[in-house]
Amino acid sequence: GRAPRVARLGTRNPSREIVLDGSRTHVATDGCGSHTLDLDSGRVRPAVLADVAASARLTDALGEYDVYWMMVSAYDVPRASRVPREYLAALQNTTKHVQMIDVSRASEARLLVRMARELEDAGVMEGPPVSMLISVVSPLRFEPDSTEAALEFAAAGLPVVACSMPIAGVTAPATAQGMVLMAHTEILGFTALIQILHPGAPVIYCAFPAFADPRTGTINYSDPRIFWAAAAAAQMGRTLDQPCFTSCNTSSLTVRPDMVDGGGLLEISTLLSFEQLVLDHESLRRTRAAAAPQAVTPETLAVDVIRDIGPGGHFLAHRHTVRHIREFITQRFVEREYPGGQDGGGARDPDAWEQAGDEARHRVEPLPPRVQASLEDVIESAAA
Repeated sequence: GRAPRVARLGTRNPSREIVLDGSRTHVATDGCGSHTLDLDSGRVRPAVLADVAASARLTDALGEYDVYWMMVSAYDVPRASRVPREYLAALQNTTKHVQMIDVSRASEARLLVRMARELEDAGVMEGPPVSMLISVVSPLRFEPDSTEAALEFAAAGLPVVACSMPIAGVTAPATAQGMVLMAHTEILGFTALIQILHPGAPVIYCAFPAFADPRTGTINYSDPRIFWAAAAAAQMGRTLDQPCFTSCNTSSLTVRPDMVDGGGLLEISTLLSFEQLVLDHESLRRTRAAAAPQAVTPETLAVDVIRDIGPGGHFLAHRHTVRHIREFITQRFVEREYPGGQDGGGARDPDAWEQAGDEARHRVEPLPPRVQASLEDVIESAAA
């Protein structure tokens, strides 16, 4: 009851500020990959800081995405300074909100809080400059270090995504209903812990339920009940009257959660593909349209138009068609199959690959030099 219904996610561009108040659904990219399908060579390699920058720029250019999740971990940066370096690289390359998902220690959270204060003091952000996602370890366990990190954010008034990622049959009951219930229990526990220690801190309810492949134990995204589970998780979150976040699909979008995620990663969300981010953006555009409520009005029923045309006519030249045909959605790209394995790239869609290349080189308004310098000082002093 202490958790607020509305949470804000800040941005450098005031028009892109996000208010999670139930009025619309916002979309985040997928996140936390370890490898990249290189945009130039098409080869698979470990992810680096330049991939954070490039994926943030591409996300900035793709209009359906509202939030940049940290899409990959930068393995060319020392572990001690990886989290702040990743945040700064993303911040430099998108004016959308940046949500961290690999903060695992309280010291990293405190460093991000210091950077957030620098950004607020400089007046370059509209709303909280950063948020973080922290997961309960299913089943029913709080990981001490990451929980302390979440509490640091809550103490600073920065939004925390209280997340559960149960896998039915492995870390959750082997039924969709039991899995959703356990996720709900874990998120309730996490939210209660935060509110006991920091009443009124913004918490976002987040469940990403999935099924195990019964042959291998890995996540099985092909089980169609995953759509029901995501929608049910969103409905459970709605009962708590706090911001709600779940997986993106047509079923979950019909429930109107505040946030959904998905896009840009292959190989069970481990491999960043710039081309796939473009393809998923196009798929997201279609999914949003499929889930959107359709207004029934005299204009949409078009009784007068049907009467005008009459038997045997056609509607191509009617003004009503001219008005509404602009709303039609056609498929821009043909999605291709990508073979598994870490040794090489897969088949490409030339058009999507070209757009990914163009938009990954999209330009973003740079941070003011004095703000850039102050953030670098924060990172360097912490390293020292």
